[in-house]
Amino acid sequence: MARKYGQNTNISETLPLIGRTVINITLSRMKFSKASTRNTWEFVAHATEQVRNGSLDPALSAWVNAQGFALDETVFSSVCRFDDGIYTGTLVDHRGHAWEFFADLNDPQNCDLEDVTDTLGPKSPDHPQADLCDKVTMALLYQREQQLAA
Repeated sequence: MARKYGQNTNISETLPLIGRTVINITLSRMKFSKASTRNTWEFVAHATEQVRNGSLDPALSAWVNAQGFALDETVFSSVCRFDDGIYTGTLVDHRGHAWEFFADLNDPQNCDLEDVTDTLGPKSPDHPQADLCDKVTMALLYQREQQLAA
């Protein structure tokens, strides 16, 4: 079935990602014609796997979970480490809502989490001007594909 952003195929494969990390992922993996779009998909997959398996920082994974997000249903478009135990990024929850976060794991009172779904505009994959090379847009698409594969 042709889709606006690519063609869907059900496959189970091992994806080599940035560095030496290798993850097993079973999804309806999108076939993208542009390398930049494939790279964005793999970036989102890598960031998501690092937080899910705790390899980035087990304390960050625990913090995300403590905020009420199920790690196996949450997708990360980006995670940036500012300092030891201090992270910022954007995640997409199981309902397709995008959240920006600032997590100071050294000072739990200095954390922030905001639902930014209503302000997405062209970041939504449904928007006519959506850019699939944008990591938030790709995380939203990745999350949808993950739900379809479940």
